Amino acid sequence: MKRGSRIAIACLLLCAGAALAAQEAPPESKNQSAPQQAPAQGNPQGAVVRRVLPAYPPLALQAHIDGEVVLKVTIGQQGDVSKVVLVSGHPMLAAAAIRALKLWKYQPYLSDGQPVEKETEAVLAFKLDGGEGHVLDAAAAATGVVGEVPGAPTQPGGIIVGTISSTPATMPKVAVPQRVRVSQGVSTGLLVKKVNPQYPPDARKARIQGTVVMRALISKAGDIEKLDVVSGHDMLVPAAMEAVYQWKYKPYLLNGQAVEVDTQILVNFTLSEN
Repeated sequence: MKRGSRIAIACLLLCAGAALAAQEAPPESKNQSAPQQAPAQGNPQGAVVRRVLPAYPPLALQAHIDGEVVLKVTIGQQGDVSKVVLVSGHPMLAAAAIRALKLWKYQPYLSDGQPVEKETEAVLAFKLDGGEGHVLDAAAAATGVVGEVPGAPTQPGGIIVGTISSTPATMPKVAVPQRVRVSQGVSTGLLVKKVNPQYPPDARKARIQGTVVMRALISKAGDIEKLDVVSGHDMLVPAAMEAVYQWKYKPYLLNGQAVEVDTQILVNFTLSEN
């Protein structure tokens, strides 16, 4: 009996130990699997949450110019685009691409859980198809995103996002960039948007007036790229430059190709007699 009792007690102890092990196993299993269950995110950090595609530039469409525009984008802590720099691409397409990229919105980048400024790259592809121009986001095409992006302007034939076709064989070769110097009268004839400067209050109070003369470099797309002051009062120069940088010109064509323009711009500041 004593031997049988010892065997019975041993069996009871083994059964009790197995039961306790079974009860403790689930928490251990949960602890091991928890790190593998990452929380779902609707937009991973750095993802584009608003993508605005540019309209195809009419002059580029007429000249049968297409291709990719590669841009370096600086994303602020809130996900807004703070800076866009051209890396490569035809000048007649670049200006439209830069304007559109400045309207993009990204999911903020995080470092140690805190939003930080980040540089990334964006590629816009301008494609000619049957006489119409389409624009697509090459990055979205590569990941298979298809359809119109919220906030994007409507374009002829819709927005196509898909495989990027190769450059057509009939596409004319891009000429070597050129620059021509033209008179103020010629450049004035190309002016399509003029912003008048605000008269500086301190200059008005001091009764300072006169002309600010600047040497300007106008891009192939008709934007002011650079201004150098030739003459003018120091209190008038900043207002003149701020206004002129917003001016817009028609592209200057040489043998059918847009070229940079070197010209002179005069801004007059005149006080009323009152």
